[in-house]
Amino acid sequence: MSYFTIGSTGFVGSYFLAKALESPAVSKVFSLTRKDFETNGDKLTKLVFKNPEEWSDIIKESKDVPDHSTFFSAFGTTRKIAGSAENFVKIDHGINYSCFKAAKESGKYDTAIIVSSLSANKDSFLLYLKTKGQLEQDIIDLKFKRTIILRPGFLMGQRKTSVDMNGQIGSFIGKLTRDTMFSGLAGHPVYAEEVAKCALKMSLEPIGEAGEVIIIDSKTIIDLAK
Repeated sequence: MSYFTIGSTGFVGSYFLAKALESPAVSKVFSLTRKDFETNGDKLTKLVFKNPEEWSDIIKESKDVPDHSTFFSAFGTTRKIAGSAENFVKIDHGINYSCFKAAKESGKYDTAIIVSSLSANKDSFLLYLKTKGQLEQDIIDLKFKRTIILRPGFLMGQRKTSVDMNGQIGSFIGKLTRDTMFSGLAGHPVYAEEVAKCALKMSLEPIGEAGEVIIIDSKTIIDLAK
């Protein structure tokens, strides 16, 4: 099995990259990033291009990617980091979608995996959830042989970078409610590493019916990661 990843230097993505490189079932991993990173290995091919708007062309032109590969994204941002609602949508939806579309058009990828969010809904009145939900639907409409959508709750774990107030509150609630009777009320907080484990596990399963869409909620992510 081979993988092409974007967002693999982020919170969930870095765990996914590490676990894919460790897995004996994985032969190659291509990681497209804006900047270089410390991880190395015989299986890993780094593709460093600072401008994400060029990424779709890079994906189409990556001739070394084997057929029947898996395309994985944990790429994303927040409105605060993006600077405006418009930039958030342009990055979180626009860049992601253009990359998945390029992957589909290349003909090399059977499975598409997107790390989305709890309560993602294209009809939501909340920008973040609406954007995530629209991205999910647009990827589904590309009609990969299999689409895997992960919807984690509050993400927990050791981060390499600082987070905003919402992230801090989410982490606090997660630690407070995890493995308690209140976990469900908090959306089943989940460790970033568990999301990565679940993504890799599900992608290594045989594809069932062509065109299948698998949506995995936070509780199921936790259960599968075990």
